Amino acid sequence: KKTLKRRRRIVYADHLRLRLLLRDIPEQLPRRIYLRAKEQFFDTTTHHRVAVVRARYAGKTREMALSFDDDGETVTFITIHPLKEQQKTNRINAQRWIPYEKKET
Repeated sequence: KKTLKRRRRIVYADHLRLRLLLRDIPEQLPRRIYLRAKEQFFDTTTHHRVAVVRARYAGKTREMALSFDDDGETVTFITIHPLKEQQKTNRINAQRWIPYEKKET
């Protein structure tokens, strides 16, 4: 049985647009992170989901985090930032970030 994966509308929050400008991040990078991320977390502090992927930014390949909300129809990208060394590990160990398992549709 074949299931159709519904395309969700992607929206860039004003805060994300400001971050892209201030951090000189390419406009398409959040979308690429969202689509390519093999790791997703639920942030227990902000209650947003977080996608993490290695990407080129500021001349280096580094882990980038994209915070977003997904209501099933619309995905709203909230903010994006490069992760510092050990930041992901620290947030997982402190149980701030809990691995997010995608539900099969």
